[in-house]
Amino acid sequence: MHRLFAPCLLLALALAPGGASAFGEEGHRMVGEIATRFLDATAAKEVETLLANDRLADGEPSGRRSLAAIASWADEIKDFAEGKRHSGWHYDDISLCGEADPARYCRYGNCASAQIARHVEILGNRRATRRARNEALKWVVHLVGDIHQPLHAATRRDRGGNNVEVAFFGERDNPPYGTIRLHTVWDFHMVRRLIREKGGEEALMSGIGAGERAAWEQGTLADWVAESHAIARDLAYASLPVAVSCTARVHEVVAIGEAYYAKAAPVIESRLKKAGVRLARILNETLGR
Repeated sequence: MHRLFAPCLLLALALAPGGASAFGEEGHRMVGEIATRFLDATAAKEVETLLANDRLADGEPSGRRSLAAIASWADEIKDFAEGKRHSGWHYDDISLCGEADPARYCRYGNCASAQIARHVEILGNRRATRRARNEALKWVVHLVGDIHQPLHAATRRDRGGNNVEVAFFGERDNPPYGTIRLHTVWDFHMVRRLIREKGGEEALMSGIGAGERAAWEQGTLADWVAESHAIARDLAYASLPVAVSCTARVHEVVAIGEAYYAKAAPVIESRLKKAGVRLARILNETLGR
């Protein structure tokens, strides 16, 4: 058994039958780029081989040859039949209002952690078809990013913050998706603001030292999901300027500004970097020397 996966994840997989995008395009692209920088030579060559004939959601050749380029594929297919069938794969909807029961939030393996585990197995299977391994790679790259977004690992009976309307620094419109929600603030708006403040994606991705990398590589996938869950509990919800309850829905539009963003921004930067480092660990263990 791959050493990444903890017993609670095996339980989720045992429940599987038979054998909202986190961080947006920018965040997923950065996770893929960070991971690429930490691949060993063997894993990098295998990734190159698996992406040699990559396809878009409609089956046409993509021309994409990097982890950063394919990192949002799993969101791009959401309007296609395959993507619609697998919408539950993008999160572990673990309740903050009761027991964290995989039989409920990951029924039949319909959650991100179980699908990362399943697709890692496909990716590492040299007897699987090239197409199957290519798609497994794209799922792993994307879902590792997803589980590092705190609201993809928690809910207060509000669909991971998707039912909480927000005014972000006074803005409420989120075209073409309607109004801004707490979930999309963490997916897109704070990431984009952080990129601007740091001076671009390259600057935001820089500064990962050897000690940080070694520390971040530790743990299991279940540990990493638990990290996100705790951040959702202790920051994403707890720092809102309104009372948040498991028994009552937030009906007002929640104003999120500098005070909330100042707490969240360094956490988001850390989550993006950790996701990239940990993705590299998974790929090195699965495809590397």
